[in-house]
Amino acid sequence: MPRALAMRLATGCATLLLITIAVFTLAQLAPGDPLDREDERGARMSAAQRDEFRRVYGLDQPPARRYLTWLGGALRGDLGRSFADRRPVTETIAERVGPTLLLNACSLSLMILLAVPLGAAAALRPGSLADRWEGGFTYLLYAVPVFWAAPLLQMVFSVRLGWLPLFGLRSDGAASLPLPSRLLDAVLHLVLPVLCLTYGGLAYLSRFVRANLIDRGLRDAALAARARGRSPLGVLVLHGFRQSAVPMLTLAGFLLPALFGGSVLVESIFVVHGLGRLFYESILARDLPVMLGLTLLSGSATLLGILLADLLYAVVDPRVRRG
Repeated sequence: MPRALAMRLATGCATLLLITIAVFTLAQLAPGDPLDREDERGARMSAAQRDEFRRVYGLDQPPARRYLTWLGGALRGDLGRSFADRRPVTETIAERVGPTLLLNACSLSLMILLAVPLGAAAALRPGSLADRWEGGFTYLLYAVPVFWAAPLLQMVFSVRLGWLPLFGLRSDGAASLPLPSRLLDAVLHLVLPVLCLTYGGLAYLSRFVRANLIDRGLRDAALAARARGRSPLGVLVLHGFRQSAVPMLTLAGFLLPALFGGSVLVESIFVVHGLGRLFYESILARDLPVMLGLTLLSGSATLLGILLADLLYAVVDPRVRRG
């Protein structure tokens, strides 16, 4: 097992290296120049300012040397400085990581809490009318793109009904409200972006749990448990969650890149100042240090999630430890 984890870690690090090389290369090939943007007053850089900027940021050096310089700094924990605001990339990322973690943690928790009972309920009666309706509904959810669903939800629940906030994570002046009112304000702001991050993954996970539990014979185990007097809820909790724990752990590590990718759209639509919106802004501004820093962060989080899933898999399945 330690050897397998070491191999997985080495493979993950090599993958991270290749991803950063690909992002760096694509940024060099993309049209436009990061020096063409205007400042806050609408003025552009002079020729002397451009030359100084290129010298300070190393843009006058060959691309290969610039990448190696960035990689050496990244290994020391220095991700460089942003082209846009001249601040260290680590500070910029640290300021934006909170909203993204909050959205993704709520979304992932909601996915797991809902996918297991939905999938287990369908696995108890495969082929039934309820199972077919649930399957059709989940496939429909999986097919609906976020860039279409998010504005539609905003129009219905924010503009027409006025039940939920249109954008952001808190209202203006929310800091002066009492604690219960602040919590309610935060929850209301989270509803729509978390829903948009959740529904696609929930549809996929619920069908995954259903198929896995059918293969593991949940229906026979449930009939035996019901014969012993256990309630339907007890069957779902005892057998559904227990039998789906191992495959769900394996799949959880691969949900992280999907959630981060969804955050780019969701945070941009709902004006949430998190990592997803920061990545979108860095692409528009051709801010290469920020793009590389976010790529390294998301790739490292994915690698960590997969390694954690492997460790938990070994804990719950003794055959993996013996292998």
